Amino acid sequence: MKILTKVGLVIAVGLVILVVFHAPILEGMARWLIVQDKLEKADAIVVLAGDSNGERVAQGVELYKKGYAKFILMSGGPVMWKETYAENMRRQARSLGIPDKDIWVQAQSESTYEDARFSYSILKERNVKSIILVTSPFHSRRATRTAKRVFGREIKIISFPVQKSRSRAEGWWTRHEDTQTIIWELEAMIFYALKGL
Repeated sequence: MKILTKVGLVIAVGLVILVVFHAPILEGMARWLIVQDKLEKADAIVVLAGDSNGERVAQGVELYKKGYAKFILMSGGPVMWKETYAENMRRQARSLGIPDKDIWVQAQSESTYEDARFSYSILKERNVKSIILVTSPFHSRRATRTAKRVFGREIKIISFPVQKSRSRAEGWWTRHEDTQTIIWELEAMIFYALKGL
């Protein structure tokens, strides 16, 4: 009986801690997913597909216009039928004033791992030694980690997620879209780790 009482007490204390401190704990989980390096010039900007509002491309274009790199690689495979994310991203970049000659396209990938693998081939072919990797904040840890595994030491990766993102760490558990994103990313981190990615 004493053991059950102790277990009950531990559970009760744990629940009290969770109720009192749930906001900082949950916010900390979200912030852990965000990886941002010190911004510096690179050979190219790599923008990963996956958002629905174009904020990733807008961030990549802003970096290009500020002179952080001379080229942008749009990375993202099929959307439906003959449409690809990368081609849609290229159209958005062109509409924002980027010349077509400075936009590269990788339109085969269907996952973060394939983004890295297929982009690596294009970057190596063009003798790129460093990139700025642009994605959504909560995707940045997994994207950076995966790219580093694929690129090894051959290409330097500077992680710079979208700065003015619609998603926010504060109170993410109160918003459906952010809750979906965070839970998916935490699950994907475990899945990728189990696969050695």
